[in-house]
Amino acid sequence: MKRRGFTLIEVLMSLAIFALAAVSLGAAYSNVLLGRLALQQDEQRLDDLSRCRAALMETPGFDDVEAGGEIHLPGGRTARWEGKIEATAVSDLFAVQLIAEIERADGAEAEEFTETRMLLRPTWSIPSDRQKIRDDARQRLEKERGYKEADGNSAFISAPTRGKKLVPGQSGASGASGKGGKGQPGTPTNGQGGKGQGSKGGQPGGQPAAAPAKR
Repeated sequence: MKRRGFTLIEVLMSLAIFALAAVSLGAAYSNVLLGRLALQQDEQRLDDLSRCRAALMETPGFDDVEAGGEIHLPGGRTARWEGKIEATAVSDLFAVQLIAEIERADGAEAEEFTETRMLLRPTWSIPSDRQKIRDDARQRLEKERGYKEADGNSAFISAPTRGKKLVPGQSGASGASGKGGKGQPGTPTNGQGGKGQGSKGGQPGGQPAAAPAKR
């Protein structure tokens, strides 16, 4: 029995398929390694940036934040940070721009990161500026609402009703304010000029008195 072997074309095709599979597997493995390395670098970068952010949060003084400082990082690296403070339209609220220069682990040029955070710092405010911001906000609200806020001398606690004028000190229920002392029909009014039925024969409600019993 004569046995038939592979032809040259079949051998070349099998080698090409094997080479293509090897290249694909090698590229996939390389991508996995590069992705893992990039993830580690990102984690380290985020950790370094969080340290700079914590240093900013822990610095209480206005001038100290603008001056910034240095932080010692793992691996013998250092980071330089500083803050730029800007006032906002809200009293005691400031927009702080954090600028950090962090040294890289591979000895390359330092990377610069910038982010802006809103910080509530009453100690940074100047009393005159705080009062000016509050006055401007109050005037803006009064202009939008069309009336002033209620205080001890104000007659309105909300927007006045159109076509109805309120008078300070006037009660909403005018019938029970004691004017004229008019009672309701059929109701005794204790003798104060009402139209109610008085007591007849000594019995309330107009009922006649009972006759005395005869002996």
